[in-house]
Amino acid sequence: MRKEINFYESNVLVDALMRYKPKLLKIAEGVLRSQTQSEDIFHDAIVRACTMQSNCIRCPVGYACRMVYNLALDEVRKRSYEKFNMTPVDGIESIPAPSVSVLDGLVTTETLWEVLNSLNNLPKRTQDAFVRHRIDGVPQKDIAEELGVSRTLVNFMIRDGHRACQQTVNAA
Repeated sequence: MRKEINFYESNVLVDALMRYKPKLLKIAEGVLRSQTQSEDIFHDAIVRACTMQSNCIRCPVGYACRMVYNLALDEVRKRSYEKFNMTPVDGIESIPAPSVSVLDGLVTTETLWEVLNSLNNLPKRTQDAFVRHRIDGVPQKDIAEELGVSRTLVNFMIRDGHRACQQTVNAA
């Protein structure tokens, strides 16, 4: 006869989570300050524990406590990030446009043309290395191989291109 193994009984981490549920809920609630969200975090921990191999965990109770605490902390961090970085839809009209006036657009366009002209004044190889790395995203090592020069020289060419652009912007 074949003996069926119940997955939940063989997982010591799930067992620890279930046995110490009240303590784990208090840990989560201490971080989240919400009983409802503590339950959600506890259920997330159960789901994660079900997908883990628990035979290598030496202290399942400690592991369960740390797991619930970390999940609760991640949730608090996520809420904090969303609070400070998400703009409510009703405040969308108060976000200023990138170009407030036609004059600002003209100044920006002129500055861009001046930057492009300053790049054209650089040696062709320096200009190509700068554009390929900063605009096209080609790694410096690939540019060095293509040009048959050292990576250090490519780094200096990119630095020279950056300085030329920076000087143009600062002068404008």
